[in-house]
Amino acid sequence: MIKPTRARAGGPRSLRTCGECRACCVVLGFEARPDEASFAKPAGEACRHLGPTGCSIYPERPPVCRRFRCAWLQEQSLPASLRPDRCGVMFAMNDSVLGPGFAVYAYELHAGAADRPRVARVIRQVAAEAPVILVRAGGRREVLTADPAVVARVAGGEST
Repeated sequence: MIKPTRARAGGPRSLRTCGECRACCVVLGFEARPDEASFAKPAGEACRHLGPTGCSIYPERPPVCRRFRCAWLQEQSLPASLRPDRCGVMFAMNDSVLGPGFAVYAYELHAGAADRPRVARVIRQVAAEAPVILVRAGGRREVLTADPAVVARVAGGEST
């Protein structure tokens, strides 16, 4: 299961590699920090540097790309079957759009992937511990959480 903890900067690097997965290169939007060389990639579009065998500028890829590690790369206990390109959902931990703290974001790579039994079970397990923001393939967001304060904020129309 994905443990709802934040990765520490400078902590041990993952022993895993992306392999053939290119989910973040398509699903996520990236933008360089103000003090970095200009780089922007809109969410939902393949990166202009993505080639048939992966990132064509991998050794020189932008810092924003170097910093990102999906939950599968971070959490060694997740089985190989939950690698994003295999299960159809990419999990990532980040600051929450729901308020203070963090959330686990689950990005569907294709419609219905989050409804597959194994993936749905992981999402439910994580939502019992931390807010999960499920971003469906069509862009619709769903908030899953056991936290009554977050449920009340979302029901009241606060930040989503």
